[in-house]
Amino acid sequence: MYIYILLLLICKVSNAASVEERGFWDLLGSLLNYSNSALVPEDANLSITELGKKYGYRVEQHTVTTEDGYILNFHRIPTRSRKVRPVVFLMHGLLDSSDTWLLLGPNKALAYLLADLEFDVWLGNSRGNKHCQNHTSLYNTDSDFWHFSWEEIAVHDLPAMIDYILQVTGMQNLYYVGHSQGTTTGYVLCAMKPEYNSKIKMMFSLAPEAWMGHIRSPLVKIFSPAHSVLAYLLSDFSADYAGVDFFNKISTFVCTIVPARCDNVLFALSGYETKINETFLAVILGHSPSGSSTFQFAHYGQLVESHRFCRYDFGRQGNLAAYNQSVPPDYDVSLVTTPVVIFYSAKDLLSDPKDVNILIKNLNNVRETIFLEDFTHLDYVYAQDAAHVIYNKIIRRIISDEEN
Repeated sequence: MYIYILLLLICKVSNAASVEERGFWDLLGSLLNYSNSALVPEDANLSITELGKKYGYRVEQHTVTTEDGYILNFHRIPTRSRKVRPVVFLMHGLLDSSDTWLLLGPNKALAYLLADLEFDVWLGNSRGNKHCQNHTSLYNTDSDFWHFSWEEIAVHDLPAMIDYILQVTGMQNLYYVGHSQGTTTGYVLCAMKPEYNSKIKMMFSLAPEAWMGHIRSPLVKIFSPAHSVLAYLLSDFSADYAGVDFFNKISTFVCTIVPARCDNVLFALSGYETKINETFLAVILGHSPSGSSTFQFAHYGQLVESHRFCRYDFGRQGNLAAYNQSVPPDYDVSLVTTPVVIFYSAKDLLSDPKDVNILIKNLNNVRETIFLEDFTHLDYVYAQDAAHVIYNKIIRRIISDEEN
């Protein structure tokens, strides 16, 4: 979390600088690239398309514009089969991107495993991350560009990508796999736009985030009461991606030299005794954090404090203007009718089993819950044994569903 707070400050300062001054970040990044290119793992510095090419997979980039003007670049590993194959849509968590689903590499990363079975694999991206820095009428240096939470991702970004995917593939529905914030947005989408329940054949939730009142991360518990202050002070978070890119480069370098230090900082946030290989941290930090809005953090902070799963709290007057009531309304997850499969863990400090059980009781169509004893919040996408423990179960469930 301290790393992320530092990142917020870097982005805030860089946003206040002139265009010429922002070149400073590019210069530092170039120098750092030159100095550590022989030290850091190659995968830390490869783009998503370069990662796919390195391991023999074709990764396409697709672009769609949301109804509120955000231009989203997202990715596809097309099926190699001439037959109609299931479409699987993977949605990343907070501060991540489509890159996340490839970083473990062949035979381990979910995207590659699905592609090996000739599934049609699509990798989503949300507004504000490194792949989605453009808008039809705003620059990413405009504060208005960053005035969104994950609700806007749910009701604008997901529908735009899902509709595009179904149009391109000619399919009527798809399988949805979300991690962390990717689960939050999935629930909000189906609750606020129930017509999308029929477009999602099954939803797989990894480390679900909805109710968060029992969160155990000590750092999040410290900072969540200050969510409104942080949102105000750092309201232009990631408005200059050059600062974020520089942070990725320097953190990758540091974690290559002293991985244990990065281990301590990162996992105080999401869970100790992680399954993530220390030497793999440099690869992760070459791609994440990937950009976000502080309002996303603030919204989660509100959930921690309120013990509710509800819309953004703008304060009494703001709520009256936005919702015609003094407090933000709850998300009605009983409207989520698509079948849901939930993976959760005792060691996840951000997705506590008590909160997950509240979610399970409020959902109407939970098909299966898989309880894991020893996965932290980041292990779902970065643990070396994630394929054996989680991904193979997802694949078997999809195959079984297709056969029936």
